[in-house]
Amino acid sequence: MISSKNLTLLLAVLIMGFFLISSVSAMDIDDSASVSDSDELSDSSVSLGSHENGVSDSNLNSVESDAGSSNVNSENEVLSTDNTVEDSNLEHDSSIKSSNNLLGASSQSDSDVLQANAKTKTTLKGSSSTVYRGNSYTLTLTDSKGKVLSGQKVSYKVNGKTYTLTTDSKGSTYLQINLKEGKYTMVCSYGGSSIYASSSFSVTLSVLKNPNAFSIKEIEDAATNVKNYVAKNKKLPTTVKVGSKTLKISEFSYLASKAISNLNSNNKGDILLVSGISNRNSSAHSFKSTVYKAQYLDLAKKTISRIESKKAPSTYWSVKDSAGKVIGKSNFNLYTYCFAKILDFHKSKNYLPNYCTFDSGDFAPAKKATTLKGSSSTITRGKSFKLTLTDSSGNVLSGQKVSFNINSKTYTLTTDKKGSAYLQINLKEGKYPMVCSYGGSSKYAASKLSVSLTVLKNPNFFTLKEIEDAATNVKNYVEKNKKMPNTVKVGSKTLKISEFSYLSSKAIKNLNSNNKGDILLVSGISNRNSSAHTFKATVYKAPYVDLAKKTISRIESKKAPSTYWSVKDKNGKVIGKSNFNLYTYSFAKILDFHKSKNYLPNYCTFDSSAFTPLKEATSIKAGSSSIKKGDTYSVTLVDNNGKGLASQKVTFTISGKSYDKTTDSKGVASLKINLNGGTYSVVSSYAGSSTYKSSKLSQSVTVKDTNAFTLGEIEAAATNVKKYVDNNDALPSTVTVASKKLSISQFSYLMTKAVYNINAGNKNAIALPSSLSNCKSEGDSLDATVYKAQYVDLSKRVLSFAESNKVPPVYAKVYSSSGKSLGNAEFDLYTYSFAKILDFHKSKNALPNYCTFESSVFKGSVVPPVNVSSKIPYNSSQFKAGLNEKNTESNIDKYLVGSGQSAITSSIKNLASQLTKGLKTTDEKAQAIYNYVRDEIDYSYYANSKHGASGTLSAGSGNCVDQASLVVALCRAADIPARYSHAKGCTFSSGSNRTRMGSNSREWCLVFR
Repeated sequence: MISSKNLTLLLAVLIMGFFLISSVSAMDIDDSASVSDSDELSDSSVSLGSHENGVSDSNLNSVESDAGSSNVNSENEVLSTDNTVEDSNLEHDSSIKSSNNLLGASSQSDSDVLQANAKTKTTLKGSSSTVYRGNSYTLTLTDSKGKVLSGQKVSYKVNGKTYTLTTDSKGSTYLQINLKEGKYTMVCSYGGSSIYASSSFSVTLSVLKNPNAFSIKEIEDAATNVKNYVAKNKKLPTTVKVGSKTLKISEFSYLASKAISNLNSNNKGDILLVSGISNRNSSAHSFKSTVYKAQYLDLAKKTISRIESKKAPSTYWSVKDSAGKVIGKSNFNLYTYCFAKILDFHKSKNYLPNYCTFDSGDFAPAKKATTLKGSSSTITRGKSFKLTLTDSSGNVLSGQKVSFNINSKTYTLTTDKKGSAYLQINLKEGKYPMVCSYGGSSKYAASKLSVSLTVLKNPNFFTLKEIEDAATNVKNYVEKNKKMPNTVKVGSKTLKISEFSYLSSKAIKNLNSNNKGDILLVSGISNRNSSAHTFKATVYKAPYVDLAKKTISRIESKKAPSTYWSVKDKNGKVIGKSNFNLYTYSFAKILDFHKSKNYLPNYCTFDSSAFTPLKEATSIKAGSSSIKKGDTYSVTLVDNNGKGLASQKVTFTISGKSYDKTTDSKGVASLKINLNGGTYSVVSSYAGSSTYKSSKLSQSVTVKDTNAFTLGEIEAAATNVKKYVDNNDALPSTVTVASKKLSISQFSYLMTKAVYNINAGNKNAIALPSSLSNCKSEGDSLDATVYKAQYVDLSKRVLSFAESNKVPPVYAKVYSSSGKSLGNAEFDLYTYSFAKILDFHKSKNALPNYCTFESSVFKGSVVPPVNVSSKIPYNSSQFKAGLNEKNTESNIDKYLVGSGQSAITSSIKNLASQLTKGLKTTDEKAQAIYNYVRDEIDYSYYANSKHGASGTLSAGSGNCVDQASLVVALCRAADIPARYSHAKGCTFSSGSNRTRMGSNSREWCLVFR
């Protein structure tokens, strides 16, 4: 039984528990009942922030504090107000006003406790009880297991206002504190949910002055200083003192742009400097203009946004006028200076100016930034470190001096056309700090590059001992074998004798300068045959050191040693020639001496008798690769210096037979060749002698019959035939080929065979049959396209007929690609067509896919004989009364004006200038213009005018009217009076009185002398 005393005590406890539970419930309701938001930044309020947008400053001395901080009375943690307390021994710091002081009842039975669904306990934790003004206070919400709770609403109540924020993915919210310095009581609370219990705590928050917050007055004073500095020094300062702090110029640019933006909104509050702003080089843009208020405010806003997002200002901004049109680009220096001028104006006038003058002339021209880039931080000993200098646009800078400071030495080099300088690194293996620098110029800024250079071992470096040991071996080998070895072992590597010659000459040069460092073997050295010079003399130290230096220079530049050197005495007089074997052997003797004596000898004996006498190399120079039957084929035998060798026997082998000939005083040996036309392999050989080595030459030689012509000769004449027909409507009766006059039938045969041979891949000379008669030309009137297979077949049939009958066919049938007969092509037509085909092959190096056969090209009978390879002979009978007579007109200036069909264009004027350059008389100039039109402008058949002068020049062809127009225009452009002449009722040399177009008139140009 329960005694009355115990019963009374139990009732008291129950009553106290009832009131306690009621008060906790009421506190939970009150804490969540009054929530308001505010975006105002003032001393009486705080602003809402998030983790992403909150302002922080890495330079602050202390922002965060943990449980052991003396600035915080507690961890700012509180258990949830769940009705069940799991740990009755939990203690709370007395500085936290918590609503979680519950009485535990360990002896209660289940029936005595109010049944309810249990909520998960929660904990709120604050970042610190001390915060700098402008920084954020962080609040984190977790459950009983320490798991962060996102998406939950928590409240801050401070300075009479309540702010509600939602926790992020880390369970945190961030409240930016913009209160004035002082202490404030802040209650942080979580109202709970259907799952989580509520929790809260209060903290005495100390707000400290933020050293990165600046007043408008401080910023304006700094702006005045910046303005004055630029006016005096024509450049921006690198740092600016704002208040008591020295800031980077980019940080000032941010504060100035922020101040301008805030003043425009009538906000004169302190401005917080964002952290981490880097300087940027200003661009080199130049700009001068009046920029109005709306536009410079836009620049300020863009600057704020850029710096807050990129942590660096823009190198330039495009500037707009009041209509929104871009009027130029203001670089960083200029727009920052203008921000300073605007704030200086506000400082004195207390309002922002309506405009600001932007003028890059206020600054000294900006030097363009430069960059140095090294090739690698690792390099093999003996290789070169490449340093490249570029400007801010990436353009390489040539002709600039750059320096390399390494191993306590400085080397200055000049950049090449690619902007690079190369420093050979000969340091021993290891790591070396190297500083590369460019001092700048009047145009370019200085730059610097620091490199930790790792030098690796190079297998092509050899010590002096290794070279001297090899020199002893070379000396011994020569003295035993009376010849130079082909290879030499130096250290662990087997080298060519020419490579040893380089190392030994380098060692002698270095030892003469007291340099005993390792020597790098240059790559790619080839062996050279030694000359056969004999020499014996005492060579003193200065001359043999000079030989060593020349050997080094020769091998480094030519990648091969000299076959011999002229040797001088100590007075500088040439005393003989030492061949490669002798001077290399002497270098070996000198180094062997140094190896034993530790100094270079005063002289060295050069004696070619130390070697078995060498035979001098010879060569045979080729003769002509094309000769006529019965002519002589000649070659020239020369020594190593190109000198002809007389009285030496040369053997010619051709077509299985050999012929011995003796060279004349110039080394020429000749053989008369009477073989039939064709290509032969001729082998010319020299067996050598006790002094000279043997040599041989193989050459393909084309032997032409007397009446044989090369493909090039035939094609050149074919072009002349084509031009003649195009101008005269008929074939010439004779053609000159390679200075030999042939009948048109003979030349037709050569062209026919040339077409056939080209198609067969045979480009040998073509022999003309001993007898070939002329023939008539009869056939059908054709206007057909004949394809390659068909015109090659035509050439085969014509060729067969001509060789069998000793006369070309009067006509030959032509076929289409389907095998259908197109008719009989007369002799004139197929001859002209073969000329066109060969002219095409001459320029294109290929046979055309087809050729047009047009009988209309020809009218009337064959014209009188003409040499097509020369100009058409002058025929004085063509001139009639009224032509080429003395001029009687008094005013011929009208014939200098270019108009109509003879308009003078720039191309005609330029051509006239080229054609008459250097010519003095009117006759010479007119003749040059006439010759050009005659030779370069093809004749085309049509009536009247199609092109005029300019069009004819562009087309490269025209009829008599348009060709006359071109001559007139060119003459007038050359300041030569000229006009048209026109004649009707013309009778032509063919006997016809009408042209192909049905006209019996002609036009030409008349020139006034």
